[in-house]
Amino acid sequence: MMIVPCILAGGRGERFWPLSHSSRPKQLLPLAGKKTMIEETLARVRAACGRARPLVMTGQECAAGIRKALAGRFAYDCIVEPAGKNTAPAIALGAVWMRRRYGDAIMLVASADHAIAPQKSFVKAVRCAAGLAGQTGSLVVFGIRPTRPDTGYGYINIGKALPGGRGIASYQVKRFVEKPSPAVARRYLRSGSYLWNSGLFVWKVSVILSEIKRHMPDLYRQACAVEKAGFSKRAIDTFYRTCIKESIDYGIMEKSSRIAAVAGTFFWDDIGSWEAMSRIHPINKKGTVVVGPLVFESESTKSIVYNASSLHVASIGLDNTVLVVTPHAVLAMARPLLPEIKKYLGMMKERKFPDKLF
Repeated sequence: MMIVPCILAGGRGERFWPLSHSSRPKQLLPLAGKKTMIEETLARVRAACGRARPLVMTGQECAAGIRKALAGRFAYDCIVEPAGKNTAPAIALGAVWMRRRYGDAIMLVASADHAIAPQKSFVKAVRCAAGLAGQTGSLVVFGIRPTRPDTGYGYINIGKALPGGRGIASYQVKRFVEKPSPAVARRYLRSGSYLWNSGLFVWKVSVILSEIKRHMPDLYRQACAVEKAGFSKRAIDTFYRTCIKESIDYGIMEKSSRIAAVAGTFFWDDIGSWEAMSRIHPINKKGTVVVGPLVFESESTKSIVYNASSLHVASIGLDNTVLVVTPHAVLAMARPLLPEIKKYLGMMKERKFPDKLF
């Protein structure tokens, strides 16, 4: 059965300020390697899905940059979202688009801002999940075995093991749990019965649409109206103006009784903020990570230094600090404050920092 990728590539990635801004959002940055996140994502799903053209769902602010980054390199289709309405509307619209073009294909939903390695392990897991979805009619989520009590991720409570995983463990899902407290996250880690919710999904187009019709009937009706109108710009604009703003987790996954999980054997990180640099890049003996050229680092402890400029940068004696240097702005921030960076961006805007910085 054909596997068709749906790439979710919306959002600005404000937590990567000052490197990310409205004209260059996170998915257009080379955060995990030398290529942009969107390029790495398309190369990864192409290896897993073969000849099917990926469908990229992105916003108006990102569309031009994505077209430029991918020009002449990848064959893909694109739906431009005039407004961000979270993942449920994007997936519903992507599913009816695939139904119209490919029939009852297998849909792989992947985000354009994840780090995943090695590729061959990802490909193997996708094919396992596709087999499970095709044979059982399950909505399959990729779970990642937690390596730390992270409070920034959702968790999946797994139950009975399922047969036929081709060497990859798969499970029934008891429930989804949103971001827990530190104490609860530590308990989940110890129990061994919880996985991180990666936000990667595999399902048959007919199955996800039937679940949307059951649990979100208005959204289903609105998506079908766009399909009937041939996915015209006017119909898409109407859809996003009138549809609910909701995540697929809240709208479908927490309500459906057809959920299964495949335990991914690959490294995964959602690259949500500068904190991710310490997980995807080498760390020195003092716990500091340095990314980029022209950096002199000495005696800095538990810090993150990222140079995306042509300037020479010296990091000497920093402690638990994030230092980011770009051609247009510099961020120097206490690392424990990273979760609050959006608050400080709002304060900068209130104090009339130039719009071009954001």
